[in-house]
Amino acid sequence: MTQNENASQRLSYFTSLYEKSKNAAQSALALYDRHMRQYRGSAEIDGSTEKAVTVRNITYEMIEGQVSSHIPPPKVDPTAYSEEKVRLAQSVERLLVAVREKLPYEQMNDLDERFCYIYGGSVWFAEWDSRAGVGNKIGGVTLHCLSPKDFIPQPGARSVEDMDYCFLRFDTTKAELIRKYGVSEESLSLAEREYDSDAYEGDADEGATVILCFYRDENGRIGEYAFSGELTLTDIPDYYARKRRICTACGGEEQNCLCEHPRFTLENQNEEGLHLHTLPDGKQVFAPARDAKSHLYIPYYTPKRFPIVIRKNTSLEGSLFGASDCEVIRPQQQAINKIESRILQKLLRAGVTPVVPEDATITLNNSVFGQLIKMKPGESAAQYGKVDTTPDISQDIAEASRLYDHAKRILGISDALVGIDNAKNESGYARKLQISQATGRLESKRKMKYTAYAELDRLIFEYHLAFADEPRRISYRDAYGRLHNATFNRYDFIAPDETDGSFYYDDDYLFSVDLNGGAEAQRELLWEKNLENLKSGALGDPTLAVTLLRYWQCQERAHYPYARENVEYFQSAINEQTEAKAKAEEVIV
Repeated sequence: MTQNENASQRLSYFTSLYEKSKNAAQSALALYDRHMRQYRGSAEIDGSTEKAVTVRNITYEMIEGQVSSHIPPPKVDPTAYSEEKVRLAQSVERLLVAVREKLPYEQMNDLDERFCYIYGGSVWFAEWDSRAGVGNKIGGVTLHCLSPKDFIPQPGARSVEDMDYCFLRFDTTKAELIRKYGVSEESLSLAEREYDSDAYEGDADEGATVILCFYRDENGRIGEYAFSGELTLTDIPDYYARKRRICTACGGEEQNCLCEHPRFTLENQNEEGLHLHTLPDGKQVFAPARDAKSHLYIPYYTPKRFPIVIRKNTSLEGSLFGASDCEVIRPQQQAINKIESRILQKLLRAGVTPVVPEDATITLNNSVFGQLIKMKPGESAAQYGKVDTTPDISQDIAEASRLYDHAKRILGISDALVGIDNAKNESGYARKLQISQATGRLESKRKMKYTAYAELDRLIFEYHLAFADEPRRISYRDAYGRLHNATFNRYDFIAPDETDGSFYYDDDYLFSVDLNGGAEAQRELLWEKNLENLKSGALGDPTLAVTLLRYWQCQERAHYPYARENVEYFQSAINEQTEAKAKAEEVIV
């Protein structure tokens, strides 16, 4: 079989697999579209061709009331305690914080929150981009937060870990296909775009949809295959393996090839050469070998999971994603739309109809103060009257309010959480208690978010173990607010195997989120607590400058306005006091 025939067969195999998976996901995709229409305030009525006259969008209100901008801080712990393992765990934590500062996490979190509540889940895709390096750093992690509509799972799979394959969809331009995948302009006509013709705006000829497939081979290794229409973009059987470009004519690497018409192919690198150095204290450190005389060779670290993390809203039996908020309050949303439409129709039909004698000399119109009644001699005003057809809508309003309360109770949302100021005479403590109770009912959703972020952090760590050859310089603040430099070096994680003495990369760490860091979402509460600690003496004598410095350092970590200026002021004051004391002691001596 020729190479072209094999490539054609693989394209046919993956396109047919994609169509099969997409057909199996049609009901779920249709449900996602319905959820989004409901969130945007659709007037459709289930089981009817008629639409609601007006929409009171309680779905949007309640979802937006739950959206949180808080990004949980990472927390890494060793599975077995040792001073070295604790130090390395702190190094991983600082690396994750540095990655978050460089990537648009706030923007992705904003999408993630809404995707999760609307659809019942969201999809995160992480990849190592060799073009993302800065300075001497080669490569870095890039993240994408995707809608479940752009994730086509293996039919019947209930978790990413159980899948043999899955698909991601990206809308891009044909120009980007040239830049990212290196395809020729002549082959761009084979690329296609999947889109809804009613929703897509733009020139379809300039757009393309990239279908990215991740799969496991018979050995459990992760492979990647990307295509658009009838155009193959990438075909990498071993996605995580180190690659080097080798000329098939001369056998040399790309930078050393002198062939007139070179043809390059990717060749896996399974091992790396390292030098082992022993420090004066007996500690062994590793460094990459710059020549062929390596002291030892060890296998490259290879991640074993799909580069995909799914966040669920709330767990739902037999479902890849969780339960959608749109789904659970749809009956209440539909009923409210019907009632609000009936209220509006009643009011539009309502009015006051005058009753006049047949021979009355009066002109009736719709203008205000435009009517003139001229009574005949001997006529009585009692002959005139009116019929008031204004309807009673109090029961409709009460029922709409009752349905609104039903929807809130289903989701565990209080008035305070969605910003409604009720007129009850309650203490501040009672209001805080209501918010706390509502937050407690939403705790399972937060746990799902924490779980997804912990899985994402582990994936980022594994990428750096596999591909970050150069040490990553990072900065962090200590407990006193002072800025320090640190380094993440993947070679620090090489450990000896106790059974045979060989070396391997130790990735045995526990990933979670720092729940204490969650208080940063309530900065005002932190500011109050810090002030209480100062007044109570928990930070030391409140009259001493060193105590005030500690207080303002705590406020700086809690992002109190202008706290940094106060930290610098009291630090300078303490330094001046120390210098003055030292000079005074010199004079005495």
